Amino acid sequence: MVLRKFLNNATGGLLTALTNNSNTNSEEIQQLEAMGFPRERIVHALNATDNNVEQAAELLLLGVNEADYPTSSAAATTTNRNNVRGNSNNVNEGSHVAAHNEEQMRRAIEESLEVNQRQESDNLGRAEVASFQNNDDTNKKKNKSKGVVGKKTGKTPVVASANVIDLTGDDSKQPAATISKTKRNATVKSAATVNAGKAAASRFTKTPNTNNKSTSPTSKTLSQTHPNVKLPIKLQSKSKEEQILRTANRVKPHVMAVDTLLRVLLAVRSSPDNIKFRCIDRTNANYVQYVRDVPGAEDLLLAMNYRLHNYATSGKNELRLERHLVDDALLYLGISALEQMRESEEYKMGKKLRAFHAEMRRIGKGQREQQNLTEGEMEVRLQYLTRCPKEPPLGRGAIMNVQLGDEREKIDGGLASRRFDGDDTLADVLNWLGGCYGDELLEKMRSREWCLCDLNRYPILPLDVEKHQKKTLQYLGLFPSGKLGVRLSEDSWRDGDEIMDDIHGSARGLGAASRSMLY
Repeated sequence: MVLRKFLNNATGGLLTALTNNSNTNSEEIQQLEAMGFPRERIVHALNATDNNVEQAAELLLLGVNEADYPTSSAAATTTNRNNVRGNSNNVNEGSHVAAHNEEQMRRAIEESLEVNQRQESDNLGRAEVASFQNNDDTNKKKNKSKGVVGKKTGKTPVVASANVIDLTGDDSKQPAATISKTKRNATVKSAATVNAGKAAASRFTKTPNTNNKSTSPTSKTLSQTHPNVKLPIKLQSKSKEEQILRTANRVKPHVMAVDTLLRVLLAVRSSPDNIKFRCIDRTNANYVQYVRDVPGAEDLLLAMNYRLHNYATSGKNELRLERHLVDDALLYLGISALEQMRESEEYKMGKKLRAFHAEMRRIGKGQREQQNLTEGEMEVRLQYLTRCPKEPPLGRGAIMNVQLGDEREKIDGGLASRRFDGDDTLADVLNWLGGCYGDELLEKMRSREWCLCDLNRYPILPLDVEKHQKKTLQYLGLFPSGKLGVRLSEDSWRDGDEIMDDIHGSARGLGAASRSMLY
């Protein structure tokens, strides 16, 4: 009865409000009906928002239940108050709608978070189930072995409980042991916690192993991952004979290293008891210059049973051959290998280069010490300088550099430079070199015992000083950046053979002639 009276009163109030507002809100109803909402819900929404079309549309779009709207009597009261109080009540009702909207949004966010948490817990549960299933086979094998032992001993084998967790939630299908274990493992661990536990366990269970760099039981060796790959054996692991032969072969281009090592081994063989011959100071200037940094030199001494003694242990940085380690067979093999290297082409070429650079040092020294020259030598140099054009002033022309020998030899007085114009000829450069270093240098280049090379080309290209002496520097590709060098001639150049185009570099410089025009 009470409910029926409440409904009658609400219906009467609603009809009264609709009658009073039928003329005022007909336009608002038509606007909302044009949006597709039913008329009954439009009327309720307008009554709840005091005929505010925008707020009523928000209520209808949000799908707010009609039970959440204010009652008809409250709507009528609100209408009467609105006529008296004006727009103050609209603010209160607007705040009510905003609060309702926030409540709806909060509910939607909470539902989304609950769904995400449920999915994450399901994924972790599946991961643990998969790990338990992987261990299930090993447990079955253990159970079988225990069963066999039980049969032999006459005891009943103990059956291990299942490790797989039933995620269906039906505990009636699981045995008691499985149910209790499931309850114990009900708390799902995160992946980070599981990984951290595994890492800690591996650190505490790892045993130190000095022989192997990697002690992880899961790491694989190179032979397992790449069975067809074979690493070369280290030189120290090979036989003494092979070590001596290979290191001697590496030393053969270095003349001074071969000669020094041969003298050392001959001295040890002649006087093995003399400690002076069996100790080599690694800080000695000659040893540092000719032996220590040569590839294969110290390796040869180590193959002869020399041992390295550091300053921290013995107070000296030296190589020492103990008396009981002197082996006549190794000495004979090392001396024979070095003597054989002295017959190689690389050693002979190195010997020639050493003699050539000795000549370059002598010529460079004469250029630095011109006060020691004789009157005849000074007169010859002055004649060459009178044929050379005057040097262009600063800001005109280009620098021409001429290097005697290899740059790595660092010959004193072996670098000469001055400015030349592009229309100056190669003969002007030769006259300038004759004035700097004398007539000997030019005679050796004309006879092709030595050669004047263009160092800006690769491979280095020799210039025919007789054929091209009337050509301009720009035509020869020596302007605006000329870099020449005096080098020992190869046998082919000394014999007058022509240069092959497919061997030497291309022409360079603006207006330079091609190779076919030069050779």
